[in-house]
Amino acid sequence: MSFIPGIPVPIGGIEKELGKLWEESGDTKTRASLINLAIYNEKPGSLERNTEIIRGIAGEHAMRAILVQADPKAEGTSAEAWITMHCYLRGSKGGSVCSEQISFELAGMAARSLQSVVFSHLDSDLPLCLWWQADFRPPIDGKLWRWVDRLLFDSRHWKNPKEQFDLIRQISGLAEARTVLCDLNWARSLPVRQALAAIFDIPGTLAELQLLRTLELDYAHGSRTTALLLVGWLADRLGWSLSNPSLNPEFRDAQGNTIHVNLTETQGASISRMRLASEKAEFHLLRESGSDLYVTTATGSDVAPTSRMVRAPREETREILLAELSRGGRHPLYTKAVKAVEGLWT
Repeated sequence: MSFIPGIPVPIGGIEKELGKLWEESGDTKTRASLINLAIYNEKPGSLERNTEIIRGIAGEHAMRAILVQADPKAEGTSAEAWITMHCYLRGSKGGSVCSEQISFELAGMAARSLQSVVFSHLDSDLPLCLWWQADFRPPIDGKLWRWVDRLLFDSRHWKNPKEQFDLIRQISGLAEARTVLCDLNWARSLPVRQALAAIFDIPGTLAELQLLRTLELDYAHGSRTTALLLVGWLADRLGWSLSNPSLNPEFRDAQGNTIHVNLTETQGASISRMRLASEKAEFHLLRESGSDLYVTTATGSDVAPTSRMVRAPREETREILLAELSRGGRHPLYTKAVKAVEGLWT
């Protein structure tokens, strides 16, 4: 390993070594922590990438970070650990506020005992946020999941969304409503949902929602799951039911009318264009390549022509992660959106 994520320490002496580290820092550094953030990844190099992420957010959200790079398929067992601090200046009088980071590289049997590694190094009784950066695998063991307060994951990277959503559902059931599901892919779609919803604040447009017959959506390579979550959100909010689960699916509304959905992979932002149309009106959302704005328009015989520009926040992981760590509530529409298009997950 060329990257060293801190000071190497024995697995059994992590807390003792952290204590020494604080003693050596004197009175110039203050320990701060609001949550435990554990990050699990099975790819080489993840400790370096995730250390950069923690370094980028610790100044705005104090925590104890527990980073795990695991290889559960390795033979035998091995475990290494490192500690470090991320410190940021506090005010004009000097001194720093610091977050702790404990990093692990685990292989074989050690990687398969994740819950003991995480639980034995949590910071008191602070909430546990677990960011799972690998695929979920059966069987689901409740020893870990029952104690997770917020489970972060990113469905955009799943190669088998159907299996993964099924496992997420099992985890949610095991946790007995304790665990809040935080799909970064759902968070990524929030600006699009807000911009689209704002179109229908215009007088005369709301009635057209129940008369929609066409939905076109352009998405970037690797963002089909993001697109399907948006379709699921619309379907749930408008009472559509899936009638034809194909690559370009069809839905039926409460009156039995067919809504045709056309999904197209293209270049640009994760979601670059949406068009919703009824017989008498059209509604567009467009984000040009490289632009930080959504342009929304509404036209129709009973709709006054309007055009708006809405800021499109960056789709950077840092911004999305900070937003998720700052929220305390659930995502009540997320599971409904997933269910509305469950026949489309492949």
